[in-house]
Amino acid sequence: MHIGSQYTVGIHILLVVAFFNEDRITSKIAAISIGCNPVIVRNVFTKLSGAGLLKPGMGKARTELGRPAEDITLYDVFAAVDGDDTDEIFRMYPVNARCPVGGEIHDLLSSRFDSAVGAMMDQLSKTTIADLVSELPQEKRRLPEALRE
Repeated sequence: MHIGSQYTVGIHILLVVAFFNEDRITSKIAAISIGCNPVIVRNVFTKLSGAGLLKPGMGKARTELGRPAEDITLYDVFAAVDGDDTDEIFRMYPVNARCPVGGEIHDLLSSRFDSAVGAMMDQLSKTTIADLVSELPQEKRRLPEALRE
């Protein structure tokens, strides 16, 4: 199964922006929270912005969500960062068609994989950024000093 780490980075970025909505969130702050290089975060910022999920702040402006947190689903994030390429989730390898198993395995698995992907995407469409923010400890909505620039 292949879903890149940019997907979870994208969710993390949106959660940081939504949760610390009174603070100015930069790619550096998000990178510190995630524990990765700011260049990775900037690349994901670009994808999220292109999909209308994020409005990066320029200069002293605050980074904001591109639309309300209630209207951003985990599927939206997947589509933004992984290009909605569900065919690549389960990659099939080349087979020896002369083998009775090899000649049939793609047909045997394709419909099952399609069903699994459909169920996963349906589930991701039911969870919003707002749902996840509501599960975070609300008493900690101030940006910790350890994340400040």
